Amino acid sequence: IYGLLTYGDEKKALEFAVGASCLKHAIPGDYNRVSVKEVERLISGDGSGRIQR
Repeated sequence: IYGLLTYGDEKKALEFAVGASCLKHAIPGDYNRVSVKEVERLISGDGSGRIQR
């Protein structure tokens, strides 16, 4: 929903959703605590796999 409202482009919104989901796998519990900046860094090509907090 965030991606659709923010980017207005279905492809970009899907990339954001997938990136957020991938990062969520590293966080225990039900709440996704990653920032928009972290997700955008991942989808822009930072495939290092490192999560910086």
